[in-house]
Amino acid sequence: MHHMTGTTETSILGTFAATLFALLNPLGMLPIFIGYTAGMRVGVQRWLAIFVSITVLGLMLLFLFAGTALLNFFGITLDAFRIAGGILLLLIGIRTVAHDPANKAKDLTVVSGVGERREAESVYGQIVVPLAMPLLVGPGVIANLILYAGEAWQRRSPKLSWGLVAVTMAVSFLTLVILLSAGFLRRLLGDVGLNIATRILGLLVASIGVEFMIAGLTNVIVHSIMPAVLQLHGQ
Repeated sequence: MHHMTGTTETSILGTFAATLFALLNPLGMLPIFIGYTAGMRVGVQRWLAIFVSITVLGLMLLFLFAGTALLNFFGITLDAFRIAGGILLLLIGIRTVAHDPANKAKDLTVVSGVGERREAESVYGQIVVPLAMPLLVGPGVIANLILYAGEAWQRRSPKLSWGLVAVTMAVSFLTLVILLSAGFLRRLLGDVGLNIATRILGLLVASIGVEFMIAGLTNVIVHSIMPAVLQLHGQ
């Protein structure tokens, strides 16, 4: 019995979409993105949003496709990874709920007097770390991608695998839309609104972390510990 055996592939994809969005937390990244791009022309901000989103998509697809191979290479069972990933998600969720997001923009050297795209490229090199990774694609996102890729691989389900790819692309596009509308969203929600939204996402992440831990522990108890105990009693 796998953790999600009873659930349909549609509901797995739904949970995957929710966790991926909550873990990427593009709303929580907005103050940081705005801080980085505050004094720049709108065109440059747009190009930066596009560059960052494409990087995020590339990184996520990489972990989605290579994740299961990584687990097999290191001989890690999916349940062990569920428990470890769950603990990680729980910690990230707690941290998101408890702490204020950093709102510090680094001193960027901006190449002025060039086209908007060129200027964006010069800034992108300076902000891709930490903005795309590890702030957006952090350990939680990576763990989440590997967990769901493992689930699809365990089920031998091409439909679920392609569904995960489609969701990853959709969430990346949503991240792009949020980054593009940074100024508007900040005016609409205000700093307090953004803060509340981020904390709600943190709570969601923590809850899903607990779910993964329970699922992993249940599987370990049912498949490993119980048979061993029964075998001992049977002797």
